[in-house]
Amino acid sequence: MQLQRLHRSASVAVTAVALLCVLSSCGTGSAPTQTSPPAATAAPTTAETTSACADVAALKSSLEALTQVKPAEDGVIALTTAIANVKTSLDKAQASASDALQPSVQQVKTVFAELQTAASGLTADNLIQKAPAIAAALTEVGAATRALSTKLSESCPGS
Repeated sequence: MQLQRLHRSASVAVTAVALLCVLSSCGTGSAPTQTSPPAATAAPTTAETTSACADVAALKSSLEALTQVKPAEDGVIALTTAIANVKTSLDKAQASASDALQPSVQQVKTVFAELQTAASGLTADNLIQKAPAIAAALTEVGAATRALSTKLSESCPGS
C-alpha cells in the first residue's frame, strides 16, 4: 500500500512539474519585453518562415502532449512515446529554424537530452527512483522552452 502511494506521488510530481513547465511557457508575461532592432541580414523567404513556424508549432504540441502523460495511469510506455515524439519534433524544428532561433533551439535540445537521459531505462518498477531526476530535467526543459517561445514570438507572430 505504501509503495503504491509513493508510486502515485512520484507520478503526480512528474506530471505537475511538466504541466507547470508547459503552462509557464505558453502564458504571456505581465511586463512587456524589449526587442532589439533586426540585424541587417537577408530575410528568410515566406516558405522558409512558414515551414519553420509549422515545425515549431508541432514541437509545442508535442511538448504539451508530453506534459499531459500520467505515468501511473497511462503507463511508462505513454511517457517514453511522448518523449520520442518531442525528439522528432525537436529535430525538425532544429533543421528548419532560422539563424536567429538556432541558439534557442539548441538550448532546448541540450536540456531535452538531459530529460532523455533521466528517463533512460524507465520502467514501472524504477519510476519512484527516477522521478526526481525526471522532474528536474523537465524543469530545465520548461525554462529553455520559455526562452525559445520568446524568440518564436518575434519570428512567428501568432505562434
